Amino acid sequence: MVVTMAPHDRRVELLRQSGVLAPLRNRAFSVLVAGYAVSAIGDGMAIVAVSWLAISLAHGHDTGLIVGGAVAAYTLPGVVAWLLLARLFAGWDGRKLVLAEAALRATSLASVAALAWSRLLDPVLYVALLGVSSLFGLLGISGDLAAVVELLEPQQQLAGNSLVTMASFGASIVGPALAGGVIAAAGAATAVAVDAASFVVLVLAAVVSRRFVPPPPKASATAGGALGALRLLKGLPAVVGITALCVVFFAVYGPVEVALPVLVASVLHAGAGALGAYWTLFSVGAAAGALAASRLERFGMWRVILVSVVGWGICLVPLGLVNSLAVGFGSLAVGGFFYGPFLPLKASIIQRSAPPDDLAAVAAASALLTTPAAPIGTALGGPIVAAIGARATLTGSGLVTVAAASLATAVLVGRTIRRRSDCQV
Repeated sequence: MVVTMAPHDRRVELLRQSGVLAPLRNRAFSVLVAGYAVSAIGDGMAIVAVSWLAISLAHGHDTGLIVGGAVAAYTLPGVVAWLLLARLFAGWDGRKLVLAEAALRATSLASVAALAWSRLLDPVLYVALLGVSSLFGLLGISGDLAAVVELLEPQQQLAGNSLVTMASFGASIVGPALAGGVIAAAGAATAVAVDAASFVVLVLAAVVSRRFVPPPPKASATAGGALGALRLLKGLPAVVGITALCVVFFAVYGPVEVALPVLVASVLHAGAGALGAYWTLFSVGAAAGALAASRLERFGMWRVILVSVVGWGICLVPLGLVNSLAVGFGSLAVGGFFYGPFLPLKASIIQRSAPPDDLAAVAAASALLTTPAAPIGTALGGPIVAAIGARATLTGSGLVTVAAASLATAVLVGRTIRRRSDCQV
């Protein structure tokens, strides 16, 4: 006898399998997300602590340049490392890639804290150690995307991306605020030490988690290393498109990470607690936006992505026009909500476009182009802030972001019109 499910029961079962919280029923994935959440608290603290420690090491000299160099060093060197080491890590699964990146972060950041406590840390050594901490950064990014695909069924992967992003932003709600308190009580070096400890937790989570369906060994099209991955990326138009948009979006975002702490410290004359509150409110909005991503997919992933970029740009503009902490709080909270869906939807586009066996390599190849964008923008943010000030930098970043999204929209509409014309011929 064949038993059929009633329509209501089928809807309930479908929701159970594909709802935004469904991936948490997978033990391996839930353990890894818990590790992400804890490490995100540390990274949320690092948003404040890295720049604040740089400010303290500058002693009032070349502050913008040192802050820009420190924030850039936290991510940029991983690009060069992946070019040299891609072939070596080609056979690693997502969990091992996450493990390698987390272990190096923990070791390097612990060294920064120890040297700062010993009063042996100067700006050059600080930037160098932050650079070492980022050497496996692209491995971690590609591991994140690959782990979601390895651990979850296809219908759960966008929800999984949303949960990873929400865990990051949600835990970052605590991180910046906690950093303000820790810095006030024990100094920026202690906040960096807590960041190091959070990556130890991610190491343990990666060790404990296991893939639930080990894939059969297959020959990878990207076994040739970085060049093979870049050639494969070139043949994936959707990945090329989202990568190009990310490069512009992240590059224009980069100066914000320099301008915002300078605005808080030098223009608004507020302390680290205010800067922490700014990033906390941004994270609240971004966590809500990330959680909404799987629901917004029905409007079209590209449409939502473009609205996300435009909304973030618009919300940046008031930060530079109005000298008010309250206006800044509101702008970053709403801006975070617009920003939130961008990352999980971007991840889903890459996951759905890349061949499964080459996903980690394609993700790393895309990150090779996108990851330097924000640090380069951050590094340029130092001279820009020095030249035109923090307020003008924030307003300019917002306006350029809106212009870039408008151009991307025009390109997307133009291609859609051309495709329809070709179909009618």
